[in-house]
Amino acid sequence: MEMDWKGNMAELGGAFMLSWVVLGTESDIGTLIGAATLAVAWMAFSGAHLLPIVTWCHMMTGDLADQDNWMNNGMRLVFQALGALAAVLLATEAGSMEGLPDFVHSEMWVATMGDQMWAVIGMMAAGAVWWQIHTRCNSEWASAFALMALGGAMTLDGAHQMGSMLADGGTQVADVAVDWIMNGLVVGLGALLGMKIDEMIPDGDDASAE
Repeated sequence: MEMDWKGNMAELGGAFMLSWVVLGTESDIGTLIGAATLAVAWMAFSGAHLLPIVTWCHMMTGDLADQDNWMNNGMRLVFQALGALAAVLLATEAGSMEGLPDFVHSEMWVATMGDQMWAVIGMMAAGAVWWQIHTRCNSEWASAFALMALGGAMTLDGAHQMGSMLADGGTQVADVAVDWIMNGLVVGLGALLGMKIDEMIPDGDDASAE
């Protein structure tokens, strides 16, 4: 059985988005917002099941005597769980890194990343996920909805803040300008990282041809 890396990574990315944006917030489960987010994820990660119940339905209505049916869908379940794990670790800040080795808590580490480490990781993750949706869905509605859903991890009002600062005579130019540049840069780096990872994953046809 050839590993479908594209399909499995789509499961991972989509499950990460759902766990982070919807399932981690109980108020959105079973709501129109949750349904719309799921629809956008299905559009962006085309062919992915994203939810274990969907995978099990495919598995049980497929050829039960076919080993590939069990193996391929079993791998989908594994990558869905891995995507959800990554989302939970990000949302909980990995339990504030309790129990990790002492070097993780060293002064150099704190000085380099400080309290903003998880915010930066969240911004990069949001940039990676949103850019995949924006470039894959070819839908302004899907792109806009995904941006709003992921907006909690990004700064969306950078231009407004800059405009307000300029209208105020530039009294806080240093602080606002640094945030304006760095917030956009970090999200952009996340988009670049997501694009590069996607490019490195072989298509199913490419993998079988090797």
